[in-house]
Amino acid sequence: MEHNSFRYRFGSTEFDEARFELRVAGLPVDVERRALEVLGVLLRHAGEVVTKAELLTEVWAGRITVENVLPNAINKIRRALGEANADRIATVPRIGYRLDGPVTRTAVGRSPVSALNLHAGQPVPGRPSFVLNSALSGSSEVWLAEHAKTGEQRVYKFAGDGERLRALKREVTLLRMLHDGLPDTDHLVEVLDWSFEESPYFIECRYGGPNLADWATAHLASLSQAARIALFLQIARAVAAAHSMGVLHKDLKPANVLVAGSADAPHVRLTDFGSSHLLDPERLAQMGITRMGMTLQDGADAPSGTPLYLAPELFEGQLASMRSDLYALGVMLYQLLASRVGLPMAPGWEAQIADELLREDIRAATEGEPALRLGSVAAWVERLEQLEARHTARRAERARDAAAQRDREAFAKTQARRPFVRALIGVLVAATLIALALQWQATEARNQARSELARATALARFVSEDLIGRANPLVSAKGPDATLREVLLSARGSVVPRFAAHPGTGAAVHASLATLFASVDLFAEAEQEARRALELLERSGRGGSDESVPARVVLVQALGRLSRLDQAQQEFDELARVVAQARDPHATQRLHAARSSLLLARGEYAKAVPELRAAMAGLDAIDPAQTAQRDALRLDLVTMLSQAQQQGQARAEGQAFVQELQNRSGDHALVLALARLALVRAQEEDHAAAEQLLLQARPVIAERLGVTHSRHIVLLTELLGVAFRRGDWPRAIQFAEQVHEVARAKYGDAHVTSLTMLVNWARTLSEAGQARTALPKARAGHEGLLRLAGPASPRTQDAAFVLALIALDLGDTHTGEALLPQLDAKVLESFRPSGHWAAGIQALRGIVLQQRGQGAAAKPLLDAALDVLKEEEALDAPSRLYVVTRAARTRLSK
Repeated sequence: MEHNSFRYRFGSTEFDEARFELRVAGLPVDVERRALEVLGVLLRHAGEVVTKAELLTEVWAGRITVENVLPNAINKIRRALGEANADRIATVPRIGYRLDGPVTRTAVGRSPVSALNLHAGQPVPGRPSFVLNSALSGSSEVWLAEHAKTGEQRVYKFAGDGERLRALKREVTLLRMLHDGLPDTDHLVEVLDWSFEESPYFIECRYGGPNLADWATAHLASLSQAARIALFLQIARAVAAAHSMGVLHKDLKPANVLVAGSADAPHVRLTDFGSSHLLDPERLAQMGITRMGMTLQDGADAPSGTPLYLAPELFEGQLASMRSDLYALGVMLYQLLASRVGLPMAPGWEAQIADELLREDIRAATEGEPALRLGSVAAWVERLEQLEARHTARRAERARDAAAQRDREAFAKTQARRPFVRALIGVLVAATLIALALQWQATEARNQARSELARATALARFVSEDLIGRANPLVSAKGPDATLREVLLSARGSVVPRFAAHPGTGAAVHASLATLFASVDLFAEAEQEARRALELLERSGRGGSDESVPARVVLVQALGRLSRLDQAQQEFDELARVVAQARDPHATQRLHAARSSLLLARGEYAKAVPELRAAMAGLDAIDPAQTAQRDALRLDLVTMLSQAQQQGQARAEGQAFVQELQNRSGDHALVLALARLALVRAQEEDHAAAEQLLLQARPVIAERLGVTHSRHIVLLTELLGVAFRRGDWPRAIQFAEQVHEVARAKYGDAHVTSLTMLVNWARTLSEAGQARTALPKARAGHEGLLRLAGPASPRTQDAAFVLALIALDLGDTHTGEALLPQLDAKVLESFRPSGHWAAGIQALRGIVLQQRGQGAAAKPLLDAALDVLKEEEALDAPSRLYVVTRAARTRLSK
């Protein structure tokens, strides 16, 4: 037997395990053997805590000759490493030591391990009733044995000492944990006994049949495709079960899969966990299982296994993961389906797999880039189990596409009739404008005759009795605890009877209530109050007067926030017509504010900026004392500048606003918190500054507006953005889910905010490498926005891009290709300016062509896209678009 030896590099240090040679800054350093052995153990478990007891057992075999021998060895290592590298050896108080920071390793050969003198016909050492029959899998230390009298078969794995003994102990530990913790262990080999007291050490296992390679030679040819998949699913489910307990196998191959029974009823058992890795070692203590053959963090992190089944990242020195086990399973599924067990999966393997979906499944498991593989073996099992249903869905999808194409062709034939319809609509609109103008002239004279005294009296009573009175404990039973929301909802019913004789004043009160309802996120109520105001004005013949402008502005804003964008546009058009004839100088200023809110609802941020500036300039010219209105416009301006990627201007506006608020007298804590929230997007890559602003703003916004208020939803979204930009995917996913759930509870599933947050959740999962989980969320978000806003909406386009990228990431070429015609770089730039959207669309087209096997056409598209995205090469966590594009280009080079 032999074991792998490696050359480790960290900082300016290099340690050759085979030669036991240490070099620092290229020069050899003389260090005693025991200290180098300690260093070797720490390197094998880089990033993990290795306990003092484990180091003493590993290096000194538990025999201590000098006091403080371990701390002395650590000090010698640190002195040898020099000042630049010494801090890499961290002391964990009262526990042990850990080697921190990145470590690379390269295989430099294999070192011999002591062989045992075992031969057929010999009694099993320590088990004289069993006789060795034959060595298994070409190994001189794994034997099939039979009971001398009963003929019962057992498998014995032997070890002399060293790494082989640790592997046996590790296998016993992990199999005990799996058998104790899993409800069904029928597909795992069973350990019956072990002996670790004296050499030769061994474990005793129940015989599970020949290995898969030998069994396939006799039986595989007689199996149908469905039977081969069923056989493979037994293997994959066993691996998924081990993963669910935090155990990576790390050496999956046909030799480690045992198959009992005939081709009609094969039964699989997974074996050889000697190289396995435990992700959460604390589970051992929780289950009362002794850590045999393992460090605190498990231990077996050296790459192991047959190169044919090793994932590419393992050759580069990366640690094993669930995705590296998945890679090995992908190779094995290919081998079973292609009748090539034991043979390599060479380029062009797709030609040997007739089933389109199975080709996609194998590709999803064997991507060279681990982040592009499926997230888990369990997800892959589920995908394979649904193969027939997926075939049915794929056929239905293609039928729908064909029908849609026929519909598009039929629709194209109707375009010739459009000019006549447009002309008719133009005539109707013109007639409507003439009618409104005549009506305004006829009713204007009556508006001057209202009794100002009666109006003032009714208004004073409404304020004192219906608004202020609602906070009276004798009226509301809440007193000072009554919220603005409760007072408004309670008081609005009094408007109609209170102002029955004064419809103009009643309309003004309804419009003011609408503004207040919008401020507390009661947009449906705001819409109702605005419509009541307009209804009163219409009854009194002043529906098109200057008095209707405030109600119309609030109506546009409320409809936009309710995602009823077509209605919002209609009401804005009506507002624009009224303003065109208005005498009040406020009307034009309010028109700019309404247009900016509509553009905001549509996601057209860059277009909203000049409208906001015009609204602010108009307010300054007309009524500079309107501080509250100007503050609201300034908050929107900072937000829109950031959304439009005008970060410098956003930062200047936001910082000036914050400074002004801090110098104001009075309580401006809420506006200050909102200003800090608006300023977050302008911080660009200063994640710490952005997070500090959010943490300062969050308690004030949550307390004064409530956790379901739209501003608090925006704050949660910004926390998501900070975690997203940092690549802190666990926190980003948590925030994304939280934001979506709050938006959904507030607005419902079909609201544009809920759907946008669902797309953001999918985007976050995709960037975190969880494309399979992201797919249904991206699809639902895209379909909802498509229904709500149409294909040309920037939000819909953004959702389409996210969905296309996720689909192509998963190898779903058909879905990704179908979305490409919807994408318009100019529209996307208006929503999320980056300068990269055109390259992104180009990259998606190149990926589609690569997946279609059209390499010559794909190459220039991929190269051009990567040339734009090339700065991401230097990033620790490049975007998913870059990763998928680079992977597609790499596949063309193979």
